[in-house]
Amino acid sequence: QFWYTCKWVCKGSKRSILSFKPEVYEKIKSGKKKFEHRRNFPDEPIMAYMYVSAPIKAIKGIVYLGKRHLLSDWREEFKNDKAAVVRIEKYQELYRYAMEINEFQETTEISLGALRRDVSGFVAPQMYIYLDGTELLDYIENKIENLDGCTVHDYSVIKSNEVCVH
Repeated sequence: QFWYTCKWVCKGSKRSILSFKPEVYEKIKSGKKKFEHRRNFPDEPIMAYMYVSAPIKAIKGIVYLGKRHLLSDWREEFKNDKAAVVRIEKYQELYRYAMEINEFQETTEISLGALRRDVSGFVAPQMYIYLDGTELLDYIENKIENLDGCTVHDYSVIKSNEVCVH
């Protein structure tokens, strides 16, 4: 894990807003959480503004998600690690995919109140929404500022004890 100002170039990456519970946001921010698990997710890198749900109710960061992994593939890959198989099977009850969290960047906050006031029809996302070509993307990019520090993960080797945790 390295700390520096994020320099990820998301050329070609779709930009979106993803919704996170506060405890998940904190695990991503601290670097403890290396994968984001979802039932449905695009098979492409994503640059996402992180909307943190109640009681925070604000955009508070940016996450850069890379490769998408099928949990069923991990179950096969790590079949000789019984503890990993148990974790993977438990996650498969709720999720289908794990996305690599390549980078996390903490940002200034944009409150739900400000979003509703300034962007016509804004509704907090339940899962994710794409932003490319929207008034909302322009608004966020004009309001948000990166704070110091960035969490970066290396996925050159994925170990069985790293999957389906947190």
